[in-house]
Amino acid sequence: MDVNNERLKLLLHQTDSAFQALLQQPDSAERNYAYESAKQELDTYIASVRKTLTQRISSQL
Repeated sequence: MDVNNERLKLLLHQTDSAFQALLQQPDSAERNYAYESAKQELDTYIASVRKTLTQRISSQL
């Protein structure tokens, strides 16, 4: 689980950094794309973790 926590920390940091950069230049297409990409990667990872946890819980019942 530590690996998952490190991955989550990294994705949160990347998303936060991209958001902060976007706040500096809100009209920048490049920064908007970077933020949307980081956010999508974080969302995908969270969905994957949820699916794994749901499967573990289901298999224990």
